[in-house]
Amino acid sequence: MLTKSYKIVQPKRFEIYIDNIEPKEDDAIIKIEYAAICKADIRYYLGKRDMRVLDKKYPMSLLHEAVGIVIKDYSGKFTVGEKVALVPNIVSNCMEDKCTNKVCLDNKLGQNYCPRALFASSNYNGFSRSIIAYPSSNIVRINNNIDLCIAVFAELISVANAAIRRIDIDKNDRVAVWGDGILGYILCSVLHNIYDVNFTVIGKHEEKLKEFTADKYILLDDEYKLTSNVDIVFECVGGSNSENAINQIIDTINPGGKIVLAGVPDKNPNIDVRKVLEKGISIYGVTRSNVNDFYNAISQLENDNFYKCISKLFLDELIINDITDYYKAFEMEILNRKLGKNILKFRF
Repeated sequence: MLTKSYKIVQPKRFEIYIDNIEPKEDDAIIKIEYAAICKADIRYYLGKRDMRVLDKKYPMSLLHEAVGIVIKDYSGKFTVGEKVALVPNIVSNCMEDKCTNKVCLDNKLGQNYCPRALFASSNYNGFSRSIIAYPSSNIVRINNNIDLCIAVFAELISVANAAIRRIDIDKNDRVAVWGDGILGYILCSVLHNIYDVNFTVIGKHEEKLKEFTADKYILLDDEYKLTSNVDIVFECVGGSNSENAINQIIDTINPGGKIVLAGVPDKNPNIDVRKVLEKGISIYGVTRSNVNDFYNAISQLENDNFYKCISKLFLDELIINDITDYYKAFEMEILNRKLGKNILKFRF
């Protein structure tokens, strides 16, 4: 069986590849239906990483947020026609009880921190393919009442869940989410609808903050309000503003507070380590997610209120008939400043 894929071969250049699918005995063959472009995909597209790193990765299929339909199953776990989400973090040849770094069975860490893990569109081909053979252990069933164009947000929801499970939240903890982008929005939606946690969200754009399900919001230019006491902060800013955000959090958080870093910075930030020491602050790093996080994400989409919150992030459906449409989708997402994503419908 042949599959068509679009691979990035150099900055701002895709090429069409025709590959032969060679499924393994525990694989299922999935027709990709919907996918979404992440900021990491945009960085690869624009070449905004060290060229020595990029040269090792090109050519590569991008996209790690995707859902599809089972068209053949060799594992016996799925039925043809079932809707599924694809988990981009793959751990193979690593028995969990023999994990060298002892992370796979750690509930606060897990397989997304395993040094042997492969990740679609990073060190492994992503989902910009018409058909894919994929390990059944990394496929999560989606109920028919969930639209696939909304289920494509499962990857980001799973990342929010991974951030939350990184620490313990006490009912008396004062929680804040820093950042008014899509990850901050989803993390707030999970905290509000699933965990029933009271929290404040801090950001720069009031029109976006008004869409958040938070107890209150604070604009970053209202500096006098940043003296609010907080015990736990989820940093979801990332990008070029990461350094400023982290240092603002360090200034604001209570002594003994916990900071969960979930935003990916463009460059290594300089942070006020002296103040971290003086205040006894604990800093936790979060990246990606694992299969259990995906199961939680799909389950959470069964919650009507949560589903409505996530549905607001759907901006438009972009039909991808050919590589020209694929280019247009990337250029459109680069310019997107709205709270949400344009979702790609694959028809190539």
